Amino acid sequence: MSTEAFDHTTRLESALNRRGNPLSVDAFMDILREMSDPASEPLSTGERAFLLETTDLTEEDLTPQAHEAVRMQVAEDRALAEKEARDSALTTGAVSELLGRQGASIRRSKLAGDLYALPTGNGRTTLFPAWQFVGSQVVPGLRTIIPNFPQYVHPLTIQQFMTEEKEELDGRSPVGWLCAGGAVEAVASLVAELGYE
Repeated sequence: MSTEAFDHTTRLESALNRRGNPLSVDAFMDILREMSDPASEPLSTGERAFLLETTDLTEEDLTPQAHEAVRMQVAEDRALAEKEARDSALTTGAVSELLGRQGASIRRSKLAGDLYALPTGNGRTTLFPAWQFVGSQVVPGLRTIIPNFPQYVHPLTIQQFMTEEKEELDGRSPVGWLCAGGAVEAVASLVAELGYE
Protein backbone atom coordinates (compact mmCIF):
# COMPACT_ATOMS: atom_id res chain seq x y z
CA MET A 1 0.00 0.00 0.00
CA SER A 2 1.28 3.47 -0.80
CA THR A 3 2.83 5.72 1.81
CA GLU A 4 0.27 8.36 0.85
CA ALA A 5 -2.59 6.07 1.89
CA PHE A 6 -1.23 5.91 5.44
CA ASP A 7 0.01 9.52 5.66
CA HIS A 8 -3.36 10.76 6.95
CA THR A 9 -3.43 8.11 9.66
CA THR A 10 0.11 8.93 10.77
CA ARG A 11 -0.60 12.66 10.85
CA LEU A 12 -3.85 12.17 12.78
CA GLU A 13 -2.16 9.87 15.30
CA SER A 14 0.59 12.45 15.79
CA ALA A 15 -1.96 15.26 16.28
CA LEU A 16 -3.88 13.20 18.86
CA ASN A 17 -0.67 12.31 20.72
CA ARG A 18 0.46 15.96 20.87
CA ARG A 19 -2.77 16.79 22.69
CA GLY A 20 -2.40 13.89 25.11
CA ASN A 21 -5.60 12.41 23.72
CA PRO A 22 -6.12 8.79 24.85
CA LEU A 23 -8.17 7.97 21.73
CA SER A 24 -6.73 5.70 19.07
CA VAL A 25 -6.92 6.85 15.46
CA ASP A 26 -9.60 4.22 14.80
CA ALA A 27 -11.71 5.45 17.74
CA PHE A 28 -11.36 9.06 16.60
CA MET A 29 -12.35 8.10 13.05
CA ASP A 30 -15.38 6.25 14.45
CA ILE A 31 -16.43 9.48 16.18
CA LEU A 32 -16.05 11.39 12.92
CA ARG A 33 -18.04 8.75 11.04
CA GLU A 34 -20.75 8.86 13.67
CA MET A 35 -20.85 12.64 13.47
CA SER A 36 -21.13 12.51 9.70
CA ASP A 37 -23.93 9.96 9.72
CA PRO A 38 -27.09 11.86 8.78
CA ALA A 39 -29.07 9.61 11.12
CA SER A 40 -26.88 10.46 14.11
CA GLU A 41 -27.96 12.99 16.68
CA PRO A 42 -26.42 16.45 16.58
CA LEU A 43 -23.42 17.12 18.80
CA SER A 44 -24.16 18.24 22.31
CA THR A 45 -22.72 21.53 23.54
CA GLY A 46 -20.16 19.59 25.56
CA GLU A 47 -19.12 17.46 22.58
CA ARG A 48 -18.72 20.56 20.39
CA ALA A 49 -16.67 22.28 23.08
CA PHE A 50 -14.46 19.20 23.52
CA LEU A 51 -13.74 18.94 19.80
CA LEU A 52 -13.05 22.67 19.48
CA GLU A 53 -10.73 22.70 22.51
CA THR A 54 -8.77 19.51 21.92
CA THR A 55 -8.42 19.41 18.12
CA ASP A 56 -7.66 21.77 15.27
CA LEU A 57 -11.34 21.71 14.25
CA THR A 58 -13.22 24.98 13.87
CA GLU A 59 -16.95 25.77 13.99
CA GLU A 60 -16.90 25.61 10.19
CA ASP A 61 -15.55 22.04 10.41
CA LEU A 62 -18.59 21.01 12.45
CA THR A 63 -21.23 22.11 9.94
CA PRO A 64 -23.42 19.50 8.22
CA GLN A 65 -21.64 20.25 4.93
CA ALA A 66 -18.24 19.63 6.52
CA HIS A 67 -19.54 16.40 8.09
CA GLU A 68 -20.70 15.19 4.69
CA ALA A 69 -17.36 16.13 3.10
CA VAL A 70 -15.50 14.19 5.82
CA ARG A 71 -17.81 11.21 5.38
CA MET A 72 -17.22 11.22 1.64
CA GLN A 73 -13.44 11.58 2.05
CA VAL A 74 -13.30 8.73 4.57
CA ALA A 75 -15.34 6.52 2.22
CA GLU A 76 -13.13 7.42 -0.76
CA ASP A 77 -9.90 6.84 1.20
CA ARG A 78 -11.15 3.50 2.48
CA ALA A 79 -12.26 2.39 -0.98
CA LEU A 80 -8.89 3.37 -2.44
CA ALA A 81 -6.97 1.59 0.33
CA GLU A 82 -9.09 -1.55 -0.09
CA LYS A 83 -8.57 -1.47 -3.85
CA GLU A 84 -4.81 -1.12 -3.38
CA ALA A 85 -4.83 -4.02 -0.88
CA ARG A 86 -6.78 -6.25 -3.29
CA ASP A 87 -4.70 -5.19 -6.30
CA SER A 88 -1.45 -6.05 -4.49
CA ALA A 89 -2.78 -9.37 -3.12
CA LEU A 90 -1.98 -12.70 -4.75
CA THR A 91 -4.43 -15.30 -6.03
CA THR A 92 -4.15 -18.95 -5.06
CA GLY A 93 -2.53 -19.62 -8.43
CA ALA A 94 0.05 -16.85 -7.94
CA VAL A 95 0.90 -18.10 -4.43
CA SER A 96 1.14 -21.65 -5.78
CA GLU A 97 3.62 -20.49 -8.41
CA LEU A 98 5.56 -18.31 -5.95
CA LEU A 99 5.98 -21.13 -3.42
CA GLY A 100 6.29 -23.96 -5.95
CA ARG A 101 3.35 -25.83 -4.44
CA GLN A 102 0.02 -27.14 -5.72
CA GLY A 103 -3.15 -25.08 -5.29
CA ALA A 104 -4.62 -27.69 -2.94
CA SER A 105 -1.58 -27.29 -0.69
CA ILE A 106 -2.11 -23.52 -0.60
CA ARG A 107 -5.78 -23.98 0.34
CA ARG A 108 -4.77 -26.41 3.14
CA SER A 109 -2.23 -23.87 4.41
CA LYS A 110 -4.98 -21.25 4.54
CA LEU A 111 -7.28 -23.59 6.49
CA ALA A 112 -4.44 -24.54 8.87
CA GLY A 113 -3.75 -20.85 9.56
CA ASP A 114 -0.33 -20.81 7.90
CA LEU A 115 -1.54 -18.22 5.39
CA TYR A 116 -3.82 -15.23 5.84
CA ALA A 117 -6.47 -14.58 3.18
CA LEU A 118 -8.67 -11.54 2.71
CA PRO A 119 -12.33 -12.15 3.50
CA THR A 120 -14.22 -12.96 0.31
CA GLY A 121 -17.83 -13.19 -0.72
CA ASN A 122 -19.37 -16.32 -2.20
CA GLY A 123 -17.74 -17.36 -5.44
CA ARG A 124 -15.00 -14.75 -5.24
CA THR A 125 -11.34 -15.53 -5.76
CA THR A 126 -9.29 -16.08 -2.61
CA LEU A 127 -6.69 -13.34 -2.23
CA PHE A 128 -3.58 -13.52 -0.06
CA PRO A 129 -2.01 -10.21 1.06
CA ALA A 130 1.53 -9.84 -0.25
CA TRP A 131 2.99 -8.84 3.15
CA GLN A 132 3.12 -12.49 4.24
CA PHE A 133 5.57 -13.47 1.49
CA VAL A 134 9.25 -12.59 1.40
CA GLY A 135 10.94 -13.79 -1.77
CA SER A 136 9.57 -17.28 -2.36
CA GLN A 137 9.00 -17.98 1.34
CA VAL A 138 6.12 -17.51 3.76
CA VAL A 139 6.86 -15.28 6.74
CA PRO A 140 7.59 -17.71 9.61
CA GLY A 141 5.28 -18.02 12.61
CA LEU A 142 2.00 -17.03 10.95
CA ARG A 143 0.22 -20.14 12.27
CA THR A 144 0.69 -18.75 15.80
CA ILE A 145 -0.14 -15.16 14.88
CA ILE A 146 -3.09 -15.33 12.45
CA PRO A 147 -5.59 -16.93 14.86
CA ASN A 148 -4.86 -14.16 17.39
CA PHE A 149 -6.08 -11.34 15.14
CA PRO A 150 -9.44 -10.20 16.53
CA GLN A 151 -12.22 -11.14 14.09
CA TYR A 152 -13.49 -7.56 13.83
CA VAL A 153 -10.09 -6.07 12.86
CA HIS A 154 -10.10 -4.88 9.27
CA PRO A 155 -7.57 -6.50 6.88
CA LEU A 156 -6.05 -3.06 6.21
CA THR A 157 -5.36 -2.68 9.93
CA ILE A 158 -3.71 -6.10 9.91
CA GLN A 159 -1.59 -5.16 6.90
CA GLN A 160 -0.56 -1.90 8.53
CA PHE A 161 0.22 -3.68 11.80
CA MET A 162 2.37 -6.34 10.12
CA THR A 163 4.37 -3.91 7.96
CA GLU A 164 4.97 -0.92 10.25
CA GLU A 165 8.04 -0.67 12.45
CA LYS A 166 7.49 -1.22 16.17
CA GLU A 167 9.67 -0.02 19.04
CA GLU A 168 8.91 -3.25 20.89
CA LEU A 169 10.53 -5.19 18.04
CA ASP A 170 13.75 -3.16 18.03
CA GLY A 171 12.37 -0.86 15.34
CA ARG A 172 11.48 -3.70 12.96
CA SER A 173 8.09 -4.48 11.49
CA PRO A 174 6.53 -7.76 12.64
CA VAL A 175 7.30 -9.18 9.17
CA GLY A 176 10.95 -8.05 9.41
CA TRP A 177 11.23 -9.32 12.97
CA LEU A 178 9.90 -12.76 12.11
CA CYS A 179 12.03 -13.07 8.96
CA ALA A 180 15.12 -12.21 11.02
CA GLY A 181 14.35 -15.10 13.39
CA GLY A 182 12.75 -13.01 16.14
CA ALA A 183 10.51 -14.69 18.71
CA VAL A 184 7.00 -15.33 17.42
CA GLU A 185 5.68 -14.74 20.94
CA ALA A 186 6.83 -11.10 20.83
CA VAL A 187 4.64 -10.46 17.78
CA ALA A 188 1.78 -12.56 19.17
CA SER A 189 1.67 -10.41 22.32
CA LEU A 190 1.44 -7.25 20.20
CA VAL A 191 -1.34 -8.83 18.15
CA ALA A 192 -3.23 -9.53 21.39
CA GLU A 193 -3.10 -5.79 22.18
CA LEU A 194 -4.97 -5.03 18.94
CA GLY A 195 -8.09 -6.36 20.62
CA TYR A 196 -7.87 -3.60 23.22
CA GLU A 197 -7.43 -0.68 20.81
